[in-house]
Amino acid sequence: MILAIDAGNTRIKWGLHDGLTWLVHGQCAHREIAEFERALDKLPAPQRIVLSNVAGAQLQAALEPGLARYAISVQQVTARASQCGVRNAYAAPAQLGADRWAALIGAHHLGAGTALVVNAGTAITVDALHQGDFLGGIILPGYRMMGSMLQQGTAGLANDSGRFSAWPDNTADALESGRILAITGAVALLHAQLAHHAGSMPELMVSGGDGARLATHLPQPLRLVENLVLEGLRTIAHEEYL
Repeated sequence: MILAIDAGNTRIKWGLHDGLTWLVHGQCAHREIAEFERALDKLPAPQRIVLSNVAGAQLQAALEPGLARYAISVQQVTARASQCGVRNAYAAPAQLGADRWAALIGAHHLGAGTALVVNAGTAITVDALHQGDFLGGIILPGYRMMGSMLQQGTAGLANDSGRFSAWPDNTADALESGRILAITGAVALLHAQLAHHAGSMPELMVSGGDGARLATHLPQPLRLVENLVLEGLRTIAHEEYL
């Protein structure tokens, strides 16, 4: 039994995997960590705990009391030069975020050969995977962060009720369409660049809290995965347990 925990910038996501399938998924905001601890009360004890934490030491300390009940060590994931069939292009491999690394491993484990891996959370990462090689990728502000930045940095753009339109004719729709096109345009461009590099059409794999929102505006076909980070974490835990 593997308990996988994805501690992101604003939310904590977790899942319990029995070696064949996910038994349960859950998530909560950082400030609702008591909800995470209540969820643990209802779960069978895992044999392995694997954690990706990109939120820093304060959240790490907040997670530890709830996990201490199991009296087993927590496997803290950091990116490596090579792991679970994925090879890291970074000159300093550990500088790659643990969540990005886990998502790439998750995509590879789910059968992606050549793929653009999009993880749409607080920040959005777009990473290129080619036959197990992580080629590189980008980080850009997430959907909600873009809206917040515009509201905070301008005097008259605090409208969050717009709809997407190819040719917006009002400010609310212009804001909504702008942030969607900024994200999906970057994804489409990198998808085309990866296709040129690979000489074939890459798969597009999309995950994260805003994945479904963006999916309808992205190149099709694509594969929407609930949480690629958790998929990667359980792959890491399973491989190293063996």
